[in-house]
Order: sequence, then C-alpha cells, then structure tokens
Amino acid sequence: MIKRILLSTFAASIVISACHTTKKTTAKIVETEPAFQLDTVSVVANEVPKKEIYQESNPRSNDIIHTKLEVNFDWANSKMNGKALIEIKPYFYPTKKLYLNARGMDIKSMFVYQATSKPVKKKEGNKIVDEIEQILTQITTANYKYENDSLKINLEKTFTKDDKYFVEIVYVAKPNELKVGGSTAISSDKGLYFINPTGENKYKMPQIWTQGETQSNSAWFPTIDSPNEKMTQDIFMTVDDKYTTLSNGLLVDTKKNADGTRTDHWKMDQPHSPYLAMMAVGEFKKVTDAPWNGKEVSYYVEKEYEPHAKAIFGDTKEMIEFYSNKLGVPYAWPKYAQIAVRDYVSGAMENTSATLHGDFAVYQTTRETIDGVKGNSIIAHELFHQWFGDLVTCESWSNLPLNESFATYGEYLWEEYKFGRDAADYHHNNSREGYMNSDKEVNLIRFNYRDREDMFDGFSYNKGGQVLHMLRKVVGDDAFFASLKNYLETNKFKSGEIHNLRLAFEETTGQDMNWFFNQWFLSKGRPKLIFTKKYNAATGDLEVTVEQTQDFKKYPLYKLPVEIDAYVNGAAERTKIIITEAKQTFNLKVSGNPQLVNFDAERQLLCDLDYTKTTEEYIYQYKNAPLFMDRYEALKQLDAKLADANVYAVFKWAAENDKYHVIRNFAITKLTDAPAEKLSEVKTTLLSVYTNDKKTRTRAKALSALNKKFAADADISALNLKALNEQSYAICGEALEAISKNNPKLAMEKSKLFENESGKDVLYPIAELYSTNGSDEQIQFFHNSLNKFNGFEVMGFLGLYSKTAKRCSTSTAALAAADDLYFIGKGGSRFTKFSAAKGIKDISNAWDAKEKTLKGQLESAKKENKDFTAIEKDLKTATETKDILIKKYNEIK
Repeated sequence: MIKRILLSTFAASIVISACHTTKKTTAKIVETEPAFQLDTVSVVANEVPKKEIYQESNPRSNDIIHTKLEVNFDWANSKMNGKALIEIKPYFYPTKKLYLNARGMDIKSMFVYQATSKPVKKKEGNKIVDEIEQILTQITTANYKYENDSLKINLEKTFTKDDKYFVEIVYVAKPNELKVGGSTAISSDKGLYFINPTGENKYKMPQIWTQGETQSNSAWFPTIDSPNEKMTQDIFMTVDDKYTTLSNGLLVDTKKNADGTRTDHWKMDQPHSPYLAMMAVGEFKKVTDAPWNGKEVSYYVEKEYEPHAKAIFGDTKEMIEFYSNKLGVPYAWPKYAQIAVRDYVSGAMENTSATLHGDFAVYQTTRETIDGVKGNSIIAHELFHQWFGDLVTCESWSNLPLNESFATYGEYLWEEYKFGRDAADYHHNNSREGYMNSDKEVNLIRFNYRDREDMFDGFSYNKGGQVLHMLRKVVGDDAFFASLKNYLETNKFKSGEIHNLRLAFEETTGQDMNWFFNQWFLSKGRPKLIFTKKYNAATGDLEVTVEQTQDFKKYPLYKLPVEIDAYVNGAAERTKIIITEAKQTFNLKVSGNPQLVNFDAERQLLCDLDYTKTTEEYIYQYKNAPLFMDRYEALKQLDAKLADANVYAVFKWAAENDKYHVIRNFAITKLTDAPAEKLSEVKTTLLSVYTNDKKTRTRAKALSALNKKFAADADISALNLKALNEQSYAICGEALEAISKNNPKLAMEKSKLFENESGKDVLYPIAELYSTNGSDEQIQFFHNSLNKFNGFEVMGFLGLYSKTAKRCSTSTAALAAADDLYFIGKGGSRFTKFSAAKGIKDISNAWDAKEKTLKGQLESAKKENKDFTAIEKDLKTATETKDILIKKYNEIK
C-alpha cells in the first residue's frame, strides 16, 4: 500500500585486500540488548513487575479454505446485503468452536454444514469423467454469540484437521454505521465505501469500492481477518446493468436478470489473504491493454479519462515483464487490473490482481503527461506488492516490512531499469529523507507496537527500502535476486516472517546473515560515523579512521562493509573495508596523494556521516565522482559559495550540461543567487537552458528563474507571451504566473485561452489570478473546472473559488458558487466537506458585510430624506442572499 501522507554495503565474505594492512585501535567491548524479548517483564525496585507488550502472530485454530459471497447493494442507505458460504477446516487441533471477524453487521441467519465427498461421473464434451462432489448436510442452525465485532460460533460437533465444514451466513453490512476509525496512513477503516451513492454531487460519479488493510474487509464479509490466513474465493455481485464491476481473479460469468440487474461472477482460484479481497462498482470504462503472457492487463477509469488511460498506466505491461524477469518468478495471478476511485482513504492498495488507486494519485490527461507521468512510482509500488505482500504475505503486522519495504524498493528497481541509476538514486534519497526526518526511532520488525496501524510509517516503508538496498550491496546483485527468488518460491501462497527471508539468503549465499538482520531489521537506530583521513607521503599510505558514535546503550555496534574511492590523478582507486569496531583505522595503499577520498563510494550506507571536505574537494567530487548523490551532495555543500568564481563555474556548467535533469533544476534555481556582475551571464545561461533542454519541467524551471530575476526585461516579457503557445502545461503555467504578477489585465485576457484546459499547472495560476482580480464573470470558469480536480487537489481549488465568489457583485453569481461548494461538500470526504463549508461561510460573511453597509446607507438616506428605493431593493437582495448562504452552510458544516 502507498500511504497518503504518502521511500548499502558490500559482500559479506569480503577479505581485506592484500595490498594494504589494517590498523586496529583499542575499542571498548559493548554489549547490546536484544531487539525484543518474548514474554518479558520490566522490574523496577519496589514496584509490581509489568509485562512488556508483545504482539504475537494471530493463532490459527481454524483455516478458511474458500469463501463464496453473493452480494447486492442498497445504494440509498449505503448498505450491502450479503450471503457468505465459508469452507473451513481445523488448522491442526480438533475444535468445535469457530471465531469470525464481522464488524457491525446485522446477522439474519447462520447454518453449519458438514461436508462429505461422493464420487460422481460427469460428461465433458464426448467424454465421461470421474469427479468428487461435496455433499453438504446441515448440522444445526448455528448457536452463536455476536459481540465485540466477533462471531463466536458453537459448531455442535468436534471437527479434526482432516474434516471440512461449511458455515452459511446471511447478513447486512452497514459500513456507515460503524464507529469511525483509521490512522495517519489509512484515514478510515469502514471497509466498504459508498461514494456519492444517490448522485447528489453532480461532479462525482456514484461508486462503491472496498479497502481491506489492515482489518477492514470484515466490515463487508465475515472472515478470519488476519494476514496469515489464506483462502480462495468466488464473489457474485448483483448490480444495475449500467454498472461495471471489478474484483480479484477473473470474471467467469455474467448473467442479466429480469429486473434490469446483472450478476457478475468473479472467481479467484489462488489463495490470498482476506484483507486483499476487493470489489468496485460504478460506471467505469474498462480499457484493455495488450496482454502479458496471455493474461489480461486492464485499466478502469471514469469516462473523461478513458482516452488517457494508456498514457496514465501504459508502462504496466513492461513493469510486469521487468519484475518477472528480475525476480525469476513470473507474475502469478490470472490478470492485472488497476482502477482509480474517488475519495480514497489512502494512496493505493495492492488488492490481489486488482490494484485500487486514489484518483488524485494517478489521473492525468495525455497532454499533462508531457511533463511526466505522476503515478509511475505508485503504479510500480503496488505492482511489486503482487509478489511481496500478495504472493508471500507478512504473517503478522509486526512483519509488515516484508510487504512495504519491498514495495518501496520495487520503486527503486523500476526507476533504475527504466530511467537509469541517477533517477533511482534521486528517488531513493527522497525516501531516505522521509525516514531521516522521523521524530521517533523503532525497530523495523517490531512486536511492541500499540496499534497495528502504527506500522505504516517511515520505517516499514522508507527505512526498509534503504536496508534492502544495503542488503543487495552486501551480497551482490546475483545473490540478492537469487535469494529473493528462493524466498518467493519457498513461501508462495503462504505467509512469512523476517526469518524466512534471512534463511532464504543464507541458503542461497552459504553465508550466515544473522549479523545483518539483527542490526538492521531487529534493532533500531543507525550508525553515527566520523570519518577522517591523512595521507602519509613517506609510506604512500592513506590512513582513514572511522568512529561509530551512536549511543551504544540504545543502538548496536554495527558491522559495516563499505567501499572507499581514492581519486589519484583523475582515476578512482577502490578499496573495500569492513568496519566492526567503535573506532577503527585502516591504512590503504594508494598510488599518490588523493585529490578526493570518497567514503561510501556506492552511496548505500544508511548513517549520519560527519566528514569535512574543502571547497576544492567538493568541486572535484562534482566533476569526477559518477553518482547522483556525489554530484548532488557537492552542489548542496557549495551553493552558499557562488561568489567563488570556481564554484559559480560548476553551477553554470551543471545547469546546462549535467546528465540528470534534477541536478540541472537544482543548479538553475541556485544560479539566481550569483553575484551581480555574473547576472548578465546567468541570464544567457538560463535562456540557453530554456531554449535547448529536452525536459519540459527543466525548461519551466529556467523560465521561472528568468522571471524571478529578470521579470522587468522586455525580452523576458515577450518570452512569457510566446511560452503560452507551448504544449507543456508546466511552461504555460510559469508564463501565466509571471504575466499575472507584472500585468494582471493582460493575464486576465490571456487566461481565457486556457479556461477549458485540464492541466492543473495552468488551472491553478488562473484560479489564483481570478481570486484577486476576478468577479462574477469568472464564476463560470470555476464551475466548469471543478470536475478536473481530484482528491486533495480540490480543497485548494475550493479556497480560490470561494475567494473569487466573495468578490462577486451579484447575488446570482455568489449563489451559483455556493451551490457548487455545497454539492462538492455534500458528497465529499470530511476534508473536502470542511473546505466547502468554510468557503460558503466566507461568502456569507461577505454578504453579511454588504448587508451591514447597505443598512447604514439606508439609515443615512432616510435621515437626509433621499430616495432610498434602490438601496432598499439592494438590502433585500443582500439579506436574502446571506440567509440562503447561512442555510447552506448549516446544512453541510
């Protein structure tokens, strides 16, 4: 799952090269505490011992083999009528009790059946075949208790692990009546969502969808709602014939009913965890891409995005091929579908064979994708889950990194393959910062969380992805992917814990990997390192010292395989070392006095590094070290020194010539801080970038820099006008913003050319312009543009809409705006509703002020015996308008 808040070391068997010696300093032996203990107690003098939190894996007394669901939907009341037939067997020990999760349901009936097998002969074409048929015999109308969202069923008979039995439950799911829950990562936990079910919001397509992680699917079907449960399933969805449906597996049958409805039968033959089951219903348009190895690849979108579906999701088939080849394990499921839904409560969800995306995360028009496909990483993340999370599922939420760390690292692998290592390392660095900025420190695999939702954080995702990258560097690429293949094939269609992963690596590589897994997965923290260097001309040795300074009472003393590049006469001389002590000195043989010593040359180590370099060393690093992080770090360290001619020259060169556009963008932004005597040259450089760069967003960045520093120049004003003819919305948006600042009247005129476009990069600047310069005439623009904004985007747009509506002089325009806000809020998420209500309140306040002003004018006119007929009419209009606005506000606040 991608959150909505919302992403390296070397071979373990390395021997220090014979061309240098290792000098060890005296180090204090540090004993670290275990990462966690089972059933431990915390004892303080004169206090009663307190048991530590330990979140054990859910015990398995019964095992669901198959679930058959028959459902239909009460749209008007946001309820689902369901019938579940669940095939079950005791897991190992005999039992006569069954516990099922079932949240907030009305249970209409329940029956328990015993299954017996009977051989039968069936005709298949011209042949008679022998089959085994299951005969169900009702044991009893089940004796059960329903409390605390759990069905406690007395089976009336003891079943052994060799027996199968069935439970049939007829029920009504009532998700909107559940107690509101959720977390930072997943904002609601009601499982089944009716979005704008009665169609009152004319800007949003009515739809139904589900969200199961972590324990929410039991809000719409009774089950053992645990990640270590695995089942196959059949889902029969009865819907109005106009609707499209989607679920896991394949659509094996569809039948039209006499009442105008249709029943779709979705079949999932391969076992997966209950939280990965899904349904979606709505007037979606299905766009089918070329199949992958005979398996359907399809995208479900709203009608407006049907022409753009392949531009949004078009890399999917190539991703499936890449991951299948890289892992050595072909995509396992019978199809791969993706659907974009409204008001989604997280970012995206990896439902088996049918990923669900929040519309805000992926929706773009084809023209918008000129500036980049915004959902590419999310699409990659959720697809990689089809292996890590779906094919092999974490057996408990304590082991969530087995799902999310891998999906996060799947993003890196796709970026590396498709766009190159610079792109992958940039993405990786952004993910790293997400972890480094965390205000807590916990184990990756942790059994002491207070709420399972707490596991969805910058550790399970971001830190975990960093750790996997280090693991790859420790064992090498071939061993890394061979080990993943081993892990997947050994545990496929089952659940796993961190030790399954470690054992797969040990079995594959022949190396003991406890040291790595203990310090990175089962302990918290990261190393804090101080690195110093000294060249000895007499011996030709480079003496390097690495000191670990983390708090050893809290964090481990790390074993750190790492590589050092010493650059001598323009060539890198690489040495591999393994740090094992609190302070350690290594003497490296080099061919001369290095111009640069690049510690952690592969840029894989997750640590806080204290390493001081000179300006000259950073300039050398930018020019000679090859990786994105080498160059990016150098520029970041140099950006305050643009007065230095050599530093300025580096930034000028980087802006025009660096091979990766993110570096070019960074250099472009900083060039505007160059000394005054360089500004003429800076302008020439930026114009060159704008004219010649192949990346539209880099060209837009150059135009933004030109407007920041040279907005008053006539040639830049002309350039902005010409830029409005570009296909890139990013470039057009920059130009519109600049024109708006310098010539609002001209901007109002030019904005009309873009009012019917779909790109947010131009629609937002227009909305901002109108919010300060527009009035009644511009309300139609906002009205027409509302359906082009998705998810959280709409909230900012509503703020600009209401700001414009406050400026309206006529009641008609103000009320039209309020109607839009009302409908958007009425059928929206709680966040959208808040924004809409605030907007209506702001408009009503404006009319309240008008009313007060007119009352004052009326009093003055009466005192002065002036004709006040017109004022009285305007006051009546103002009062009526204000009252209508207040009523609308009270209805949705």
